[in-house]
Amino acid sequence: MTKTRFHNSSITVLAALAALLLGAEPPDAWAADAPAKAFVMLKADVGTQAPRPVEPVLLDQWQAATGVALKWTGNTRTGAQILQFPSGISSSEVQAAVRRMGAMEGVLWAESEGGQPVRSSRQQAKAAEVRPAIREFIIKLKSGDGETVEAEIARLAAIAGIGLAPSRSTAGAGVYRLARPVDENEAQEIERKLEEAAGVVYADPVRMKYARTVVPDDPKFTKEWHLRSGDGAQAGSANVQAAWELTRGSPEVTVAVVDSGILFKPTHPDLKSRLVFADEDRTAIIGWDLVSDAKLARDGNGRDPRPKDEGDWRRAGYCGDDSEAQASSWHGSHVAGTVGAATDNGRGISGVDWFAKIVPVRVLAACGGDDADIADGIHWAAGRPDVPGTEANPLPARVINLSLGGDGPCSDSYQAAVDYALSRNAVVVVSAGNESEDTANKAPANCHGVITVASVRPDGNLADYSNFGRQVALAAPGGETADSDSNGILSTVNASKKRPAADGMKYGWEQGTSMAAPVVSGVVSLMLAADTAGRLNPQKVKDILMATARPFPEGTRCATDLQGVCGAGIVDAHAAVKAVQDLQ
Repeated sequence: MTKTRFHNSSITVLAALAALLLGAEPPDAWAADAPAKAFVMLKADVGTQAPRPVEPVLLDQWQAATGVALKWTGNTRTGAQILQFPSGISSSEVQAAVRRMGAMEGVLWAESEGGQPVRSSRQQAKAAEVRPAIREFIIKLKSGDGETVEAEIARLAAIAGIGLAPSRSTAGAGVYRLARPVDENEAQEIERKLEEAAGVVYADPVRMKYARTVVPDDPKFTKEWHLRSGDGAQAGSANVQAAWELTRGSPEVTVAVVDSGILFKPTHPDLKSRLVFADEDRTAIIGWDLVSDAKLARDGNGRDPRPKDEGDWRRAGYCGDDSEAQASSWHGSHVAGTVGAATDNGRGISGVDWFAKIVPVRVLAACGGDDADIADGIHWAAGRPDVPGTEANPLPARVINLSLGGDGPCSDSYQAAVDYALSRNAVVVVSAGNESEDTANKAPANCHGVITVASVRPDGNLADYSNFGRQVALAAPGGETADSDSNGILSTVNASKKRPAADGMKYGWEQGTSMAAPVVSGVVSLMLAADTAGRLNPQKVKDILMATARPFPEGTRCATDLQGVCGAGIVDAHAAVKAVQDLQ
């Protein structure tokens, strides 16, 4: 059984890094010699015992939607359809076709072989934010009454070159809805035409304005470079502070942290309000311990309803002859605090999301975690009722964070678990790994349908340890502490080197893709909070994150020798949330 460990700062990457610094070519894993393929998972096929070929009618629909002659070549072992593209098709055409299929009814996810991201026109333009479309104009006429007859509306529409319809009145003027949304350039042209027309005093595009920058009163917020926006913000920031002007989250959203458990009894004061108590006496929390090995779990039994982090310390040789001694990491609590430490409470740090519920799922212990426990942890987090040794999760997660991984392909058991979660409308976010290697051989980062996250430093450059590859969707701040601890990510931990100490609750710096993934999970929870119309599914969330990501800074590794294998850019929380609001 494969053992999976969390992604933290202790992994040595010198050999792989040296190859990159000496100018070695990227690994052959992302060479595009073979015919391009698409993998498409249908919602109806999740959990099927016998994979079935795609129906000819559906294949015809996909071909009509994409304009590409697709050939069905078989199924994956978990039931996804495998389609082959004709030879000579460009990577951008492949990605465009896959995106169209992914957006069609009944499709859970669609990816090209390797899932290489494509830079959007917004990223190529290096715009810092998504400019919202203009949908209305305020028009004041010289009559001053804010009203006009149909003939006058028709005259103005003809001058503007776009249909106008009365929307509402405002003081001394009227608000008119455009026949279609327009961008900023077209809006300025319409404004010019209307203001040159006889009888018009002014014509103003209706633009959105927002509250001033939100500054929580948590004393350590000033050290959280990964959240900051505006003046002085680092190039590698996730621009979360600006997103708080749009939403700060919702208690209706649940984030499952599938990890080493959580500090509970003793409980970290910056996490207590984010956990959900399972009883009136507040002695138990909603979550589950999926670790099967009682010795490694250190709680005297196997699976149980207590997802407490008992400490993952070990002596040299405890996990094998060559294993080193290690103090407890409190990894799951650090990840949980990054997603959603209690914010604006005058204590400690700020989390990305202020209000989402956090459900800890313990799958990692003293020597890591095995594939069976982790796959069951994903199933349980998503609400599957028949996971052995458990009771059903009363708060099925909308976001599942997996800051863990190891070598190997995406096993069928992993893919089946991910597909179940996606079919339950849960977004699965995975850390890329810290070996400075290609993600093609890193699971579950290489599974289909997940959002795989690489790590950047404060300056926006890819962290030296971060993995990369076609499976990476985007990057996020994960820090790099070689020069200074303050270049890492600050979050909730315990001072004890073994079992948790009640008087040892503190904050610690860590680096790793394990830190980058929960930043993205927090951003996803903000996006779901903004989705008041319920239009988001996992594929749309991934598409928006990639489309709104900021380009990597000029001269960085992801903009030069690693271009195309670091993901679509650096996550931009404000742009992603705004894009969701524009869908409503």
